[in-house]
Amino acid sequence: MDKVYIYFGLGESVKLNDHDFQILDLLFSKTNFYSNPKVENVCLGLFNVLFRTETSVYSTWLLKLKGKCLKVKAIPRDVENISCGMLHSYLISKCGKCYVLSNRDFSFTILNTLSDRNRIKSIVTEDLQNIALTEDGKVFNIEINERAFLKPLMMPMPIKEVACGKEHVLLLSNVGTILSYGSGSRGQLGHGCIKNQENPTLIEALEGLEIKAISAGGWHSAAISSCGDLYMWGWNESGQLGLPCNELQHDKRPLEEIETICCLPKIIELDNEIPKEVGCGSRHTAVLTENNHLWTWGWNDYGQLGHKKYRLTDKPEQIPLPDSFDPVKLQAKYWSTLITGRKKECPKM
Repeated sequence: MDKVYIYFGLGESVKLNDHDFQILDLLFSKTNFYSNPKVENVCLGLFNVLFRTETSVYSTWLLKLKGKCLKVKAIPRDVENISCGMLHSYLISKCGKCYVLSNRDFSFTILNTLSDRNRIKSIVTEDLQNIALTEDGKVFNIEINERAFLKPLMMPMPIKEVACGKEHVLLLSNVGTILSYGSGSRGQLGHGCIKNQENPTLIEALEGLEIKAISAGGWHSAAISSCGDLYMWGWNESGQLGLPCNELQHDKRPLEEIETICCLPKIIELDNEIPKEVGCGSRHTAVLTENNHLWTWGWNDYGQLGHKKYRLTDKPEQIPLPDSFDPVKLQAKYWSTLITGRKKECPKM
């Protein structure tokens, strides 16, 4: 069954109800993209979106959604993984080749790959971070000067997932513990202080829990435990942690309840729902629950929360999705939110 994409954020206003909702197939109905083979996956960038079809890779600008999509030329058909950063994007082929793509002119170079045993399976990017993760749990920093090369990062254990903020990195180990490093200026490392960490360091506050999912926003962080609890920490300037924030002066809450910086993980409740996926944008957060409900909170200037009620909110709010839409995957990055799903089959009479 073909995938369906619902998008909120920079570039387009979106209205959601059972009869009028935005899907990327329709979003591009006036461009050359619409007639191309079906979309396999989509990756959000700061000002552009990267698409992979069965045969090609395309890019389009979020601020010019009704313009033409640009086809990335000379890329092999076996690309299976894409990652879109601020300055560069990355394409990984089935045979292990990695292409570094300039978001400015779509020129590309081939990243020197590792041995078959250490093949890159994913690349995670943000403003200052470009991290490669191999199939056997090794982590590399991608440095780009005149050419792109891999610099190994020493880890105390194999890593299975990486998440990047603007100045910090989260690492989920194969035993369910979280390590973090980078800038701690807004508590985003989760170590109970605002100190920087040069080396990956275990988040002791979550030790003893098995973590199954992580996400890093601009300067905030999130994790979901195997018990079904959502933990958040870091900067809360726009309510992106789901905790009372200073921006909402009209609430007139006592100062002791306001949390602009939270240096230790805190549990965030979602009306007794169990989170299964979490995504952190620059200053907003989105969660998909086991009941396939979407919750969002934080900064909303571009409509990235999926509604136009207010500029920001520090209270998680459920966003109604169309009855015909079955959500499968969630992305939140920069000023955008994307939900991948399928159209539900109509019951046969």
